[in-house]
Amino acid sequence: MSFKENIQKLSVQVMERKKHITNEEMTKQALIIPFLQVLGFDVFNPLEVKSEYDSDFGKKKGEKVDYAIFKDDTPIMFIEAKAVNENLENHDAQLSRYFNATTDVKLAILTNGVQYKFFTDLNSNNIMDENPFIQLDITNLSGNDIEVLSKFRKESFEKDELLRYAEELIYTSNLNGKLSELFKNPSDDFIRYLVKDFSDTRITANVVDRFRPIVKKAISNAVLDIVSQGLFQQETDYEKTKVDDEAIVDSSITKPKREIVTTDEELAGFNMVKEILSAEGKDISELNYKDTISYFGIYKKVITSWIVRFNFDSSKGKQIITKLPVERAEKLAAAFSCETAPKGVGESRIYINSIDDLRNLKELLVECFDIAL
Repeated sequence: MSFKENIQKLSVQVMERKKHITNEEMTKQALIIPFLQVLGFDVFNPLEVKSEYDSDFGKKKGEKVDYAIFKDDTPIMFIEAKAVNENLENHDAQLSRYFNATTDVKLAILTNGVQYKFFTDLNSNNIMDENPFIQLDITNLSGNDIEVLSKFRKESFEKDELLRYAEELIYTSNLNGKLSELFKNPSDDFIRYLVKDFSDTRITANVVDRFRPIVKKAISNAVLDIVSQGLFQQETDYEKTKVDDEAIVDSSITKPKREIVTTDEELAGFNMVKEILSAEGKDISELNYKDTISYFGIYKKVITSWIVRFNFDSSKGKQIITKLPVERAEKLAAAFSCETAPKGVGESRIYINSIDDLRNLKELLVECFDIAL
């Protein structure tokens, strides 16, 4: 069985066993030792796993950590076990004493057989961090949890690599939190930074307040645009790489990297949209386009303020993607086939036969222009 299958099997076993466990020793035998075995460690070999390992700290003697994992006769990881019904929040300090007393150890786990908390010493050398770099529930594992645990397998256990990984997780988590807060509640300084490049007026507090909702909406659009490119890329790549069932494909041939190619048809479509909007009295002076591997987008001023997107080389047919709800798009494009767009790409997509059909979508294009920021 693969590691993923083994850890998922253990997850089910822990779920079944935990209600029958009443103390720490039963937790070790029924939950924690099987976990170490899934990681590939020989729990019966004292060269790999030593139980009740001496870890004296200062004048405090007789300190013993429940399990010490060894490599090349050196302890590399400590595991402190508690009963399955114990709250782990009360035992971080105990584990830190063991950790701080042994300079060779850079990784430590605190667990009750269900909850696992992984620690290291990123903040101060040989002093266990206050917060874990990973927390997980063995009975409720995500795909990412399984990937993380796979790095602790005996066959792939590399202390330095794990420390770099821990550092990356901590910093990424902190940055994600700060970015999320910044995007949800942009600071005055951040708004000034964004606005200064396209505003000639002095950026006063009133200007900042006026731009705050605009900046928040632009951020939201930008994030959706980034995500949509990835999602739409997957769809178009799938469509473009389909081959006839009877075709013979030489797997030894490396596929060339796809390049962005702006076609004459896309440019003609852009010019036609400009012509239609201008005829309807819309200001097209700042209308522009951006071509990507996934689609050709038309936007106002900034890329996040997109109006429509073309996908003219899909195997499903020529498509126009909009921000309009599919019900509204169906009304404005009654003569065309319309459906919900892929999540993150847009709200609706309309199928056309040629770019000349754009002339029959005047009302739709005008509304898309009006709702763009």
